[in-house]
Amino acid sequence: MTQPQGDIAILTDSSCDLPQQYFKKYPIFRLPLIVICGETAYRDGVDITADEVYRRQPDEDFKTSLPLREDVNATFDAIARAGYRQVVVLPLSSALSSTTNQLRLIAAERTDLEITVFDTRRCASAGLGMLAVQAAQYAVSGMAFVRLKEVVARLIEDTTVFFCIDTLEYLRRGGRIGRVTAVAGSLLQIKPILTIGSDGVIGTAAKVRGRSAAFAKLLDLVEEVRQEAPPAPAFNLVVCDGAWPEEGRRLEEQLKKRVPGFHQLLHGSIDATLAVHLGPHLLGAGIQFLPTTPPPV
Repeated sequence: MTQPQGDIAILTDSSCDLPQQYFKKYPIFRLPLIVICGETAYRDGVDITADEVYRRQPDEDFKTSLPLREDVNATFDAIARAGYRQVVVLPLSSALSSTTNQLRLIAAERTDLEITVFDTRRCASAGLGMLAVQAAQYAVSGMAFVRLKEVVARLIEDTTVFFCIDTLEYLRRGGRIGRVTAVAGSLLQIKPILTIGSDGVIGTAAKVRGRSAAFAKLLDLVEEVRQEAPPAPAFNLVVCDGAWPEEGRRLEEQLKKRVPGFHQLLHGSIDATLAVHLGPHLLGAGIQFLPTTPPPV
């Protein structure tokens, strides 16, 4: 962004899976997480893309790491130069990455910016992206920093995202599950539906057999959350896909029909960092309840 829209900026990382237009429209800045293969480190979304990870995954092993300290300081410098004085920082959950702690330590060294770093816990992928967008919209509308922090804390608690992955192999490679579980799941065509709990830990929301059943279960789960939730001023929907744009668009259209009345819907594509751990042919869907009336989009 070239002109500040108020004093508040939003900083997130590359796991937010936001389409580029949101960074142009709102005061949202993004830090690249690091993807490592062999002796080479790549900045997610800068030096490597999810498509490249998918292409190389069958033959190469990838790992992920924190943003580079120089990238963090350069981004805070850019935020200050752009005229912002306060920053809401929304990194990947502390249960999944040490980025939250890293950013808190660096933020404490800054005297030119008032920075609050949140543990986003149950938000991930497009859920994290929707959190950043909604926070930015409130900020641009003139919401005070103190109030915005209260609202962001509520948004984190009231965001739920479900993911269906095509294979357990990459979770096994990353040490998230054992080899026996991965092989059994593959042989039985078990498709786990994953979600992130309030503690930020990935858990299993359901297990189904086959892609069609997994697609349907994603819709069911989001609809169930909507039906069981207490009344809210508004809600947002999120969809994400990993190297599966056609199915992602189909999921988006079905979700709009199953859960109507939403304020806005965000559809993101999985980043390189999450691609390392989850593999291709991923679908995700979720819902975010707003604690207060949203400003116009």
